[in-house]
Amino acid sequence: MAEPGLAVTVTARTPSAAVVTDKAVTLLAWVLGLAAVALPMGILAFLAAHGARVLSWEFLTAGPAGFPLGAAGGIGPAILGTLALVGGGLLVALPLGIGGGIFLNEYAARSRWVPLVRFTAECLAGIPAVIYGLFGYSLLVVFFALKISLLAGAVTLGLVMFPIILIGTHESLLAVEWEYREAALALGVSRSYAIRRILLPKAWPGIAAVVVLAAGHAAGSAAPVMVTASTVLTRTGVTLDAPVMTLPTHLYHLIAEAVSFEHAYGTALVLVVGMLCGNALALPLRRRRH
Repeated sequence: MAEPGLAVTVTARTPSAAVVTDKAVTLLAWVLGLAAVALPMGILAFLAAHGARVLSWEFLTAGPAGFPLGAAGGIGPAILGTLALVGGGLLVALPLGIGGGIFLNEYAARSRWVPLVRFTAECLAGIPAVIYGLFGYSLLVVFFALKISLLAGAVTLGLVMFPIILIGTHESLLAVEWEYREAALALGVSRSYAIRRILLPKAWPGIAAVVVLAAGHAAGSAAPVMVTASTVLTRTGVTLDAPVMTLPTHLYHLIAEAVSFEHAYGTALVLVVGMLCGNALALPLRRRRH
């Protein structure tokens, strides 16, 4: 009870104010959501409007030509080189990343070093890609004398993808319910059998998603391969001891030298559509159950 002489004021929130606030928040959510959808669609539409006019079978299969180089011709060797680099990088990153994630979660889960290893992997995943290029050039091209070649670039891209796949595999295995491990132990099966036949199939959707993410990140990276594997023009096939053309470095050359912005838009469109197709093809893998 209030003391005599003191006025107590209670401000009640009217229902109309709550309705207005709810509508404002709903409107804000719709605006931000539509903007999030419209931004990538707008970028894709912009690239399509400026780059679709140069797309043709010749553009996708022929090599660059004209003067300056790239003003005519196509990007066939760049597509082939990008696929070869990413494929070679996955051969390095997949066993290291998936194997490391399995070890951290299933064999060393109680070790006090796991948080430190996880923190180090997150730092490696976040450092600029040019650092990987410098490391690959110093170690592979110079120290091991691999020259600027597909092999040096593939190993460098493998190092770029490795921490991403490691973190994703670790997270995917952490998300698998612990009851599956207890049931496997109760049945007397070995840990390796439980990992192969129970845990990995359960974690496969997340692992597949992160592998696609890592591959897309590597395919769009120019800095790691610019000093380890890239060349402006190649007329030979893809070999491990020779440099290759790539879509990101070719795009950089077209823009930096102001060769042909029309071809630059076409190259960018092919690169973006390729990444979208890779993600679309990965959808069935993420839904697959063994």
